[in-house]
Amino acid sequence: MEPGPQATNADQGRAEDRVNVFQRGGGPFVAAVEATRMPMVVTDPTVSGNPIVYVNQSFIDLFGYSREEVLGQNYFFLADPDADPEVERLIRSAMIADEALNLEVQLRAKDGREVWAAQFVSPVHDDQGRVIQHFASFWDITRRVRAERRTRRLNEVLESRVKERTQELQTELDRRRALEGVLTESVREKDKLLGQRSVLLHEVNHRAKNSITMAISMLRLQMARQGDPGVSEALENAIQRLDHLARIHELLYRQDSNDVQSVDMAGYLTELCLNFGHLRNPEDHRIELVSDADDITLDVDRAINVALIAGEAITNALKHAFPDKRRGAVRVGLHQEGDDVLLSIEDNGVGLPTTRRQGSMGIRLIEGMARSLNGTLTIEGDRGTRIAVRFPAKLGS
Repeated sequence: MEPGPQATNADQGRAEDRVNVFQRGGGPFVAAVEATRMPMVVTDPTVSGNPIVYVNQSFIDLFGYSREEVLGQNYFFLADPDADPEVERLIRSAMIADEALNLEVQLRAKDGREVWAAQFVSPVHDDQGRVIQHFASFWDITRRVRAERRTRRLNEVLESRVKERTQELQTELDRRRALEGVLTESVREKDKLLGQRSVLLHEVNHRAKNSITMAISMLRLQMARQGDPGVSEALENAIQRLDHLARIHELLYRQDSNDVQSVDMAGYLTELCLNFGHLRNPEDHRIELVSDADDITLDVDRAINVALIAGEAITNALKHAFPDKRRGAVRVGLHQEGDDVLLSIEDNGVGLPTTRRQGSMGIRLIEGMARSLNGTLTIEGDRGTRIAVRFPAKLGS
């Protein structure tokens, strides 16, 4: 807002005369206005420019002007150049209409300080109802306005950061949704492949069982035609080994179909011992078959070798370790020992003669499978029999 024109010297003189009259006639009221802490001014609308004709000491203290610098100035000389022009228009309109007005204004002190004030302007009438003065009071609200500005700035910064963070979260959410879509499609494809694999495994298992069954049938026919007891025994041993292989294959097929790459050996050996119990008479409980295995997982190839070794050793123990209806136990163990796994099959039977430790078909098979495991084989047969194979826990070690 631009300051209005200053009064002429003549106008100033008349204004000062009016102020002198106002001060002399005001009595205690003027003394009270002068002593109050609220800045106050009086203007004279009967003089051109509506000049300021009175200011109290609080006004001078707030804005830094001397009384002489203020008297005679246009009412709007304190207006801040950056103030909203609409505010000045409202004040002028109220003065012209002889109406009271209460609003917040942006002013500028003599030293350039920004001063915000809650301003109340009201007309003063004479006995004939004419407006002879405008009385204005100011309440300094600069601190409040500055605090509000700081709050607004902080809110703007906070809102900006919230928007930025929201955008970041939205971007991350979109990325995760896209990833979830990819994963969902991947899971769907995996389920499809698992279904196809399950069908293939069923078909492979069916064909393998048929092939082994056919081989066993052919060997039984051959054995029936043989008159040589030695050949018949060899064929019977072959039939038993094929039967063992079929059972091992069946147990593998019954493992968790979602993992064809590895085998839980603890559960596998337990099932294996239960299945090999068929070699005994169902009413014969003389020999106890026990498995004791750590929580060890092996790939399928090594699991088959371990099962074949255990099956061969269990078969030998059941057939030869407990003659004459002796009681006893066969224990199968699989334990982690450092970087190695130790497979042991031991019984408390009559022991394994030295002649059978060397050169028998069963021992040669066990030796071959131990080499396949990259393991070392030890056989103890003095007090019962203990067959142990130590092999690396990690594949390829």
